[in-house]
Amino acid sequence: MTMPSPFSAGVRSSGAGGTDAASATLLFWLVVALELGTFTIIFAALAWLRGSEPVAFAAFRRTLDLDGGLRLTLLLVTSGAAAAAAVHAARSGDRRRVRPALVLAALLGVVFAVLKVVDLARHSRDSGGLGGGLFDQAYLLTTGFHLLHVLVGIVLLSVAAVRYREPAAGDENAIAGPALFWHMCDLIWFFLFPLCYAP
Repeated sequence: MTMPSPFSAGVRSSGAGGTDAASATLLFWLVVALELGTFTIIFAALAWLRGSEPVAFAAFRRTLDLDGGLRLTLLLVTSGAAAAAAVHAARSGDRRRVRPALVLAALLGVVFAVLKVVDLARHSRDSGGLGGGLFDQAYLLTTGFHLLHVLVGIVLLSVAAVRYREPAAGDENAIAGPALFWHMCDLIWFFLFPLCYAP
């Protein structure tokens, strides 16, 4: 079963073939595939940098806040669970649980974003920003790029929560698309975290 685009939550099929819904679904999957492909290249570059400059990486890693990274991970995992709960509630017909779960997922995403902005500002200040070392630059760019995706995911979850109040938008597909995008953000972080923080 495919999921429709979160960019067109609540779109109704037009015509016998449901062309609008099918096009939105294809567009969404193309966007997700491109984003995952882009991050795969980033992950490979980070892994190569780590292997080629182990001493410089070890020095860089000591500047990171491991406890802060674990808090960020916990926030994303909990938020992802809330998004999954929203999809499950929509599929089971428990409409009253859908919107609170989406709101919780979005709010936890906001907390993640705020903490990440504070972390990036601190690291940029301490390392000299994009003029600092190679690993500092890579960290700021990759985690900043991930943060942009998180911000998009927060908007998608929030829009889905607001639109779910409307009966016409209250189907599971309008929830599943934003939730899938959010899980993509989770997945990306699960690779970024060990690449940046693990010894």
